[in-house]
This record gives sequence, C-alpha cells and structure tokens, in this order.
Amino acid sequence: RAASAALPKSATIRASTTKEKSVSTELKQPPKWLEACNQLAPCTNILCSLAPLSTILHVSRSKSVGSLPLLPYSSMIANGFVWALYGHLAHLPNVKYANMVGIMLGSYYFKEWTAAAAASVSGAIIYHKLAITWIVLMNFFVAARFPRKTATEIVGKEGVFVFVLLFASPLSALKEVIANKSAAAIPLPFTVASTINCSLWSVVGLLLMNDFNIYFPSILGLLCAMIQLFLKGIYGCWKY
Repeated sequence: RAASAALPKSATIRASTTKEKSVSTELKQPPKWLEACNQLAPCTNILCSLAPLSTILHVSRSKSVGSLPLLPYSSMIANGFVWALYGHLAHLPNVKYANMVGIMLGSYYFKEWTAAAAASVSGAIIYHKLAITWIVLMNFFVAARFPRKTATEIVGKEGVFVFVLLFASPLSALKEVIANKSAAAIPLPFTVASTINCSLWSVVGLLLMNDFNIYFPSILGLLCAMIQLFLKGIYGCWKY
C-alpha cells in the first residue's frame, strides 16, 4: 500500500515540474513584435543594399559621379564581407546571407562609380581597392588561424568599425554639403533605408540577441543616418 500511495505523489511532482517548465518556456518566448523585428531586419539589409541603385543608374547614364563619394560603395563591400563572415562563424544565417547580397551589389556600385569617375581620382580608386583587398585577406587569415570562438570575437569587433564606416560614409562629404548648402552628396534612398535598417538591428541586437557586436554599431549607424536626414531637411532633397 505504501508503494501504491507513493505513485500518485510522484505523478503529481512530475506534473508540477512539467507545468513549471511549460511556464518557463512561455516566459522565454520573445513577444511577437520583437520576433517580427527579427524577421524584418535581414530584409532591410537587402533594402539598404538596393537603395543606392537609382543613384548609381543616374551616375551610369550621366557618365559623371558629381559630388558623390566612393566611400559608401567600397565600405559596402567591406561591410558585407566582414558581416557575412561573422554570420558564418557565429551561426547566424540571417546575418550571413543578407550581407552576401550586400557584397554583390556593393561590387556593382563600385564598378559603375569607377567607370564614370574622372581620371583625376584614379589614385583614390586604387587606395579603395587596396583597402578592400587587405580587409578580405586579413579576415580570411583570422578565420583560418584562430579558434572559431576567438575568430568570431575578432571579426565581430572589426565589424563594429566597418559597419559604422558604411553608415557614416555619406558624411565624408559633410564639409562640401555645408560649404555649398547642398545635400546632393548625401543619397536620400540609402539614408532612409539606413535609418530603418539600423533601427531594427538596434532593437533585435539589444533585446533579442543581446549581442554587443550587433546593437552597438547599429545604434551608432542610426545616429549617423539621423544626422544625414537632418542635413537633407536643412539643405533640401536633390536628385542624387
């Protein structure tokens, strides 16, 4: 009788434990709006990569780069490569594949810009090519020579710098914008896409992933994008 009496008690304990685990699992599930941000963030990466397309098509047709800097397109290639590698090392496929699109489109933009640029900037183009090559080779070396965890940390910290460089790159023409009172050198489509993209990754990186390498550069990128929107508001939205 003692054994039969113990059975209901054991069953009750198991049921209670199962219920506690179920409640704990429910508590760990992110809210639907945060999950929606997680699904949308990689899509806005692609949106950011596509945003300069209209600008580059105009450059290609006019055979002139005007006051547009090359830095946004060279940094797009570098940023895409670093973050695609980080996504691979950190097992984040949404980060990996979204940034592979950025590499391909950034390469196209770079090619069209250099084809339309004047011969006087050929020296600067060479420096950009050397910088991209150095970043690619250095990161391949890190991924091949260091343990995966160490390589992930190194590439992630580098990604922070390159990400901010990409989203701050339109500000490289800041002096010219203020001097000429024209925001033509700041591409509006890319700036708007950057604002959306950085907003989503800031939320996802901070509240869902808790990944400094994701949320910190996204917050800085958002600040840079907002400065660019502010300049557009002051000096007007030009065709570029």
